[in-house]
Amino acid sequence: MSMEEEELDTFLEMLENPIRRKIVKRLSQSPGYALQLAKELGLGQALVAKHLATMEQAGLVASSQEPSDSGPRRRTYSLAKSVSITLDLAPNLFIQKGLSFGSISGKRFSPEGTKIMAEASRVSGEEPGDVSVISGLLERLDRKLEELEEERAALLYIRNKAMGSATKAIDKVESTTKKRVIYHILEEHDMDVERLSQDLDLREAVVREILKEMRDLFQ
Repeated sequence: MSMEEEELDTFLEMLENPIRRKIVKRLSQSPGYALQLAKELGLGQALVAKHLATMEQAGLVASSQEPSDSGPRRRTYSLAKSVSITLDLAPNLFIQKGLSFGSISGKRFSPEGTKIMAEASRVSGEEPGDVSVISGLLERLDRKLEELEEERAALLYIRNKAMGSATKAIDKVESTTKKRVIYHILEEHDMDVERLSQDLDLREAVVREILKEMRDLFQ
């Protein structure tokens, strides 16, 4: 499920800080409390606690009170979101996207993905040898992800080249407003007058007239 732009902006703001990224990476392995995280990461406890509070307020981490072996209950933190964030940019390209994968409900898998999913579902983590099985599954999954990333990089290259060619044609258009409309159509794949009007803050009559004048470009 795609993130709303406001939520994506919040996560990007949280993750731009290298210390917070270190904390998030550590919490991806298992929950932890401020003193423990500070010792493991070689940071001050007050600094770690401050970042944890900031990330909890943003919804990136969650906390709960857990029993302590040495005394009072302590606040333990864990990641609260399962997300993928990508940012692609080039002279003719800018794509930012956040996806949530906390659930697989309704998602379709390739035949290979379906097979791996079935194998993973049979592993409880409680049987001897399960770690070895999981290691093999992770290796296959990481290899598949790497293949997809390589193909994605190639497709982004082609897309960027295509937009470069489109830019040469758009540069011949003198009106800045018309250029904005054309670029928006190319990026959003949508020629709906009402949505163009709202997204670009233009009157619908203006958008309609521009589309009429630009009809030859989109034949």
